[in-house]
Amino acid sequence: MRFRAYIVFLRLCGASGLGVYLGAALCGSINIATGAAFSHGTEWLAGVPVLAVLGAVAGLAAAWLTRRWFVPRVPRRRLVFTLAGAASLPMAVTIGQGEADPFVVFPIMGVMVVVTVTLWVRGFRRETALARAVMYGNPRPARW
Repeated sequence: MRFRAYIVFLRLCGASGLGVYLGAALCGSINIATGAAFSHGTEWLAGVPVLAVLGAVAGLAAAWLTRRWFVPRVPRRRLVFTLAGAASLPMAVTIGQGEADPFVVFPIMGVMVVVTVTLWVRGFRRETALARAVMYGNPRPARW
């Protein structure tokens, strides 16, 4: 089993991108809760159904792409990720509505990136443990 460096790098970029997306969704929900999303009379509310459909498709794709490292043992994984995508994409778009405080947004996004990259690294190590054991001379113990 060989792992190419560019594939590992692309997976790492995907994990950090998922963290930024989740951080944006969390900050967008803060904008909704404080009412900043509705203060300037934006068209965001009219676009929520379209954003929800796009988010459902993105959630389904994320469920397939992250099946080995991001909560791998969730029952009904595709359904959970589809519903989460349908709810989170409108919230992530809300971050651009109103005035988002950068002293709140960037730390939340940074924390979410650290969390998702940490989960990815743990999943990658679990996925490659057997290959590393065989490559570096630490195979499974022999039975006597």
